[in-house]
Amino acid sequence: MPKVLLVKKAALHPLSLLDRLTRNFVQEDYILSHGFANLDILFNRMATLSQQGRGQKIVFTIYPGGDCSFINTMKDNSAFMDSSTAGSPDQTITFIQENILGVLLGLTQEEQQEIVSMEDVPAALKALDDGEYALGFIY
Repeated sequence: MPKVLLVKKAALHPLSLLDRLTRNFVQEDYILSHGFANLDILFNRMATLSQQGRGQKIVFTIYPGGDCSFINTMKDNSAFMDSSTAGSPDQTITFIQENILGVLLGLTQEEQQEIVSMEDVPAALKALDDGEYALGFIY
């Protein structure tokens, strides 16, 4: 079952973060319905994308609130694509923590300690919409 990492603050605008990920990730928009009734379709799309191409890929969705989310699928020619980055949930979360939170978002260790992981995806996305968090990573 997918989980969500919730980030309290992010120095980058979500579109700037997406721009920095384009070298290694294919991105597509996904519109979430009111009340998140179509999350199952998002989860199925992420699972399908993780199995396409060479090996299992890291796939995660960035959700900044509102109705638009951004699915990110690692490219086959990514510098990160090797056997150590197969797309299991543990490897995806490790990739996000090591390469996105600290490097791209510039979060300090203290700020990273404030990150919350939730298994209740609709509740996590509602917390984002309510302004409790700045950014969510669905993985």
